[in-house]
Amino acid sequence: MDQRTKRILGRISIVTAIAVAATYTISFSVRWAAGMPIDWLSWVECLVIPIVIGTPIGWYVFSQGEDLQAAHAKLEKAHLELNKAHERLAFVARHDQMTGLLNREGFLHQLEQCRGRNDSHVVLIADADHFKRINDRYGHPKGDEALMKIARALQYAVRRKDVVGRIGGEEFGILLVSVSLEEGMQMADLIRRQVQCIPWQLDVSEAPGLSVSIGGAVMDRSSAKIADVLRQADRCLYEAKRLGRNRVAFDYAVPAVA
Repeated sequence: MDQRTKRILGRISIVTAIAVAATYTISFSVRWAAGMPIDWLSWVECLVIPIVIGTPIGWYVFSQGEDLQAAHAKLEKAHLELNKAHERLAFVARHDQMTGLLNREGFLHQLEQCRGRNDSHVVLIADADHFKRINDRYGHPKGDEALMKIARALQYAVRRKDVVGRIGGEEFGILLVSVSLEEGMQMADLIRRQVQCIPWQLDVSEAPGLSVSIGGAVMDRSSAKIADVLRQADRCLYEAKRLGRNRVAFDYAVPAVA
């Protein structure tokens, strides 16, 4: 006998015992008040009738209750699994599969969230130097390894409240939350030096080390659109590349909204 049947029979037994006791009480009280005799047939009727009528009814009611409870448990489990699947999909939709960082969409969403605050923030764009050379000479697996090392170094160099995302092939976006221009410049150079210190070994002596060029711009509530801030940082990035790579360039004069 399974647990479901045991639970149903147990509930039927309790309800039937109560019904039998109630039937005896009511029937004998009425007979006593009416002056009717209480014979052996009265005892049998008060015992058999509740059992014969109550047992099938109780079985139906309690089995339906068990089925509903089981269906509710399955529905709750399915709901939890659906929520977990939704969370996984939401994570995948906004994260880069290779590095685990936010992807471009997720990074832009974080920029929009922070832009509405009163604080001043600094947006950095970091681009891996000589990445095409690494891919062409040593293969895409080594290129992927280089990107993952850079991604970990960027995460290690920033604070917990800052945001790092991979916004292009070898391009990373960094949001330094609630910092001044001077603090942002110092942190950008710290990030650059952190990447430069990455252990990077290849089988050939002329292999380039890992480094990034970084361009930055200030973002606050008076700044232009997010696209304009990124464009400003991107121009600074190309200036850093032009000046020889592995360096930081800033131009924080972002046009204000008219």
